[in-house]
Amino acid sequence: MISLISENWLFFLIALLIGVATAFWAWAVSGRENADDHFDADDGLLEKAGDAVVPAPEPVVPPPAPAPAPKVAPAPTPAPAPKPAAAPAAAAAPAAKTVKPAPTPRPRKRPAATETPAPPPPPGKPKIAPAKGDPDNLRLIKGVGPKLNSLLNNLGITRFDQIAEWKEAEIQEVDQYLESFSGRITRDSWIDQAKYLAKDDIAGFEKKYGKL
Repeated sequence: MISLISENWLFFLIALLIGVATAFWAWAVSGRENADDHFDADDGLLEKAGDAVVPAPEPVVPPPAPAPAPKVAPAPTPAPAPKPAAAPAAAAAPAAKTVKPAPTPRPRKRPAATETPAPPPPPGKPKIAPAKGDPDNLRLIKGVGPKLNSLLNNLGITRFDQIAEWKEAEIQEVDQYLESFSGRITRDSWIDQAKYLAKDDIAGFEKKYGKL
């Protein structure tokens, strides 16, 4: 029996499904009939319920619509500020007189610096070799004028050969007696001029220092 079922199991499965389906169909049919009987027993109640007056339903009043929000008026735009009145034209004012600028004052020349006065010459005469012979005209030396000539004569200086023999020591000794003419011995080359004049070399003198 078991071997027979194992060989034909597909047929047995199909037969089982058919049987279950038949049983389910029969159960469904019997349940529908019972339901019809139940409703027949309650027909009177349904008819009575139908005869009762069913009150009309009250109309549904919709809730009042919310009041619209009040409209806010826009803020007024401020009026533009009035423009300032234009200044009167410059032409209306009286023409100003042309004022000439004052001349720029010229700077005054600074006064010349006052020269420091030379110390007064020492008393006496310079310590130099005395003149030997007749005096010469010292004004022939370029740079020696009348005043300086008198000053030299008063100091005992009267000859060309006397001046031509001066050395540095004699120059410094005599220079301190020349007052405002200090420094003229070296600056005007007195010694060199005196050498030409002491030898009476007029041509050599004039060639170097100009006409007498």
